[in-house]
Amino acid sequence: MIYLYTLPGVAFNAPNISVPLIKGYLAQNNILSKQIDLSIEFFKKCVNSNYINKKMKNNYMMLDKKDKKIIKNIDKTISIFKTNKINSKKIIAANEDLLKYLNIYSNCFNINWTRKGLDFKLKINTIDDVLELAYKNKNNIFDNILIPPKEGQNSIHYLSVQFPFQLPYAIRFAKKIKNSNPKSKVIFGGDYVTHIVKNSDELMSKCNYIDGIIFFGEHKHLIELIDYFNGNYTVNIPNTIIRKNNEIIKNKIVNCTKYKKDLYLPSFDDLNLEDYISNLKLIPLTLNYGCYHSKCNFCSRYFYYKGYEKYDLDKIFMLIKKMYQEHGIEAIYFVDECVPPEILIKVAQFLLDNNIKIKWMVETRIDSKLSDDKVANLLYKSGCREISFGIESYNKKILKDMNKQIDLKVAKKVMKNFYEAGVSVSATFMIGYPTENIFNIIRTLKFIKNFKYIDTFGLGIFSYMRNSKIVNDSKLNEELDLNLIYRKNNDNYNLYNKLIEKFNNLKKIKKFSIIRNKILYRSEYLFLDRNIYSLNYKK
Repeated sequence: MIYLYTLPGVAFNAPNISVPLIKGYLAQNNILSKQIDLSIEFFKKCVNSNYINKKMKNNYMMLDKKDKKIIKNIDKTISIFKTNKINSKKIIAANEDLLKYLNIYSNCFNINWTRKGLDFKLKINTIDDVLELAYKNKNNIFDNILIPPKEGQNSIHYLSVQFPFQLPYAIRFAKKIKNSNPKSKVIFGGDYVTHIVKNSDELMSKCNYIDGIIFFGEHKHLIELIDYFNGNYTVNIPNTIIRKNNEIIKNKIVNCTKYKKDLYLPSFDDLNLEDYISNLKLIPLTLNYGCYHSKCNFCSRYFYYKGYEKYDLDKIFMLIKKMYQEHGIEAIYFVDECVPPEILIKVAQFLLDNNIKIKWMVETRIDSKLSDDKVANLLYKSGCREISFGIESYNKKILKDMNKQIDLKVAKKVMKNFYEAGVSVSATFMIGYPTENIFNIIRTLKFIKNFKYIDTFGLGIFSYMRNSKIVNDSKLNEELDLNLIYRKNNDNYNLYNKLIEKFNNLKKIKKFSIIRNKILYRSEYLFLDRNIYSLNYKK
């Protein structure tokens, strides 16, 4: 048997797409597997009114009255996520209380649970740091769910490591699996292990519990690795590193090949969608592989995909229809890096033609093909309720330096179209790009504040991202630091941070920021009252 694990720490409102994509790919190649979402297993077991006060009595006794009240009321909080009766104020409050509960729980292990994942309160720079954290007795926050299956001495276990904070628990779990079944094989994969491919030799040499690592997103190499462990394939498998007896074999890294794109279809079998907490039954889907632009200097995602491909839309449409008719899905989050306008139009038309009444959201880029207001109206009519654009800067020169290749006049037109059509418009920005000055920054901040057609925005400080073009050109030695994000000591980070703090305290922005910081998952914008959370919208 092949076990596919989503590691804990990801969202509770829907499955993470990575493992369902692998499950579906294996199924279409007639390979039997079982997927297990350890994140939702943690939620079911540990997020309730009885767990902390009964299983962690000493910690519970140290809590103040406010924290004890959060624990006491957590079942009621969860019920607010489960009801179809949408009350935006209650849902926002429930988001806040759930995060408080998670922090109460994680603080017992000296960890912060943030909206973006786990924060260990210390810097993890090296493989040795990761291993020390992984094997630390007190870092047992997930030990009650990191339980290997009893059956299957020769089973294969695939652990999807999507985020840096998951790596210590992947190692911890791998140790348990190998100690329980020494003949079993453990494979690491996922976004994060791909990004630290330069450190993979050291990871394999220092952690004997890993039998193989697969890099990038071509699942055909995973099948070849599975075949190898079953004794049916050569050890020379592209985009992998393999332990063969006492030898570590690092195979050739290759770009994305012309793979069978019709096989990239997720399967949610083995998962009970009722276990996830969302006011609408939600699933994630992808429509294409990679980003069709893939040229932004600051972005590292192109490195993971090493290419771009469109999936077989007809197969995806058949899946949507099946999930709607047989499983009653009510919402879809298209989690692609960037979806081309022509695909968005096809999705909208399919939903309308087949009378599929769902809400959906998507991330894309500013494109002149979206300038026609008929497109925005079509998407809204089909159920699109949130669309996100990466604007980054309101400065032509900075956008040119970023190689963003968007026209700000077109951007304003596109955002206005969707905003007025009824679709919630989200835009992301950054300040502190290396070629940017204070006047550029103020110009961007003024645009966010004054432009009338933005509902939600994200504002961050530029950071050097591992494997991005700008990092590669800067010749930073990535092998010395496992973090995905780098900052230089002289980059005025504290100044930029103070600017953002001051901006967030402006009268118009403050109300929005308070609500935004309470909402755990972006998918909530699919159904929350726009009049409550929006920066500009008024009925």
